[in-house]
Amino acid sequence: MSKALGSVHTHGSDEEAQRPALSAPPSYRSSREGSPVHDATAETSNMLPLPAGAPGAADVSPRGASKKLKKIGFVPGWEGLRGIAVALVMVSHVVEKKEMLGTLGVGVFFVLSGFLITGVLMSQIEKSEQKYRESSATSDAKPLLGRFAFLPRFYMDRFVRLTPALALMVGIVYKIGIHNGIPAAVLRSDALAAFFYVHNIYPIMPQEPRLMYPGMYLNTWSLAVEEQFYIFWSLVIPFVVPLSFRSRAVVMGLLVFVGFYIRYYSGWNFLGEKMYGIDYRYAYSANAWKMFIGCSARLFPIPELVTRRWVGTVSTMFFFFLAYMWGYGLTAFDFRTSGVWLELFTALTVLLVVLGSINGNPILESQLFRFPGRISYSWYLWQFPLQALHGWPIGNWGPTGLAFMVSTFTTFMIEEPIRNRYHAWKNHKAEASVDAEKIHARRED
Repeated sequence: MSKALGSVHTHGSDEEAQRPALSAPPSYRSSREGSPVHDATAETSNMLPLPAGAPGAADVSPRGASKKLKKIGFVPGWEGLRGIAVALVMVSHVVEKKEMLGTLGVGVFFVLSGFLITGVLMSQIEKSEQKYRESSATSDAKPLLGRFAFLPRFYMDRFVRLTPALALMVGIVYKIGIHNGIPAAVLRSDALAAFFYVHNIYPIMPQEPRLMYPGMYLNTWSLAVEEQFYIFWSLVIPFVVPLSFRSRAVVMGLLVFVGFYIRYYSGWNFLGEKMYGIDYRYAYSANAWKMFIGCSARLFPIPELVTRRWVGTVSTMFFFFLAYMWGYGLTAFDFRTSGVWLELFTALTVLLVVLGSINGNPILESQLFRFPGRISYSWYLWQFPLQALHGWPIGNWGPTGLAFMVSTFTTFMIEEPIRNRYHAWKNHKAEASVDAEKIHARRED
């Protein structure tokens, strides 16, 4: 069970670290820079604003911070950050007594996903409102329903991004598990829980007979946490976006505080022991606060200072130092709360890395980090079950290497081609809609 702590989406968030739609490795570097991107959060990085005060940035008031902002392109450093995060997860699964590095990797994805998905949602809400006003008789109306018109597209984007790779992994692992003698009833319930993003509920419950068998889908707990967050946040953010600066601050402050409070008293706050035999580490309620920290940063104007290149470089180096602390379990000062204060400090550091990479980050932009970041979602999906099928061999990197090769294949040959065709279909549909509107306008004239 302890090994499962390190499992994570990559992002995902995820989120979240956006990738352009390409289908083959040879053009990886030359054709990706500055191009539109699509990953776990659909269409994010090209929807982010330039920092306040930066050249070309729009002059906005706090109330209008989420609208009519100049957009920036692909941020390579975010992809590199995902690469580092997934590498931490891999180490936690293979190296003995390094499980806390997996928890750190999960936290990175959660913060980054919250930041990126909020950008996607705000952009789609703005487009929905604009369309609603154009079709409304009164242009000054406040279309509450119009703010929710984006939901079908948002959920479809998520489905296309995540489902192909997830379904492939779930199906193949199910067949292998049956072949290895795992009872079909146990494996079937696990597979369904993984596919429908509720596998984080299983570990919350007390011990069950099913835990006698390898939990080959247990890594999908973090995917479940993120998807549950996306559903919740997509329904809440339409009410948050129109608020004033002060009201937004109050709402987001409460969300972060309540989430952190739940984590603090989550059942692991007394010498790291479970309370009432229940493991809360996998619960949505104990992890959402990290994503809300990322959301909060995206909802407000970004200070120009924190987007400078040196900030990203220094904060990245400090993050490596924190990873060292996590890896060696140097949490004695935070022992009674099972590292919650270190989690908070690390989450804020990750946020600084994210913001500091907007204008470039020479460390994170290295291909050494970016390529693992690009395949991180599939790598995360495959490494855990392959490691479990091999009996969790400590120190054996074979299953992880095999998962790397499988995920490289599935990323370039399955995930990205499907995503490319989906976005091509959306673009064609949008162009056809524009042409139809022009024809209709001519007829009216």
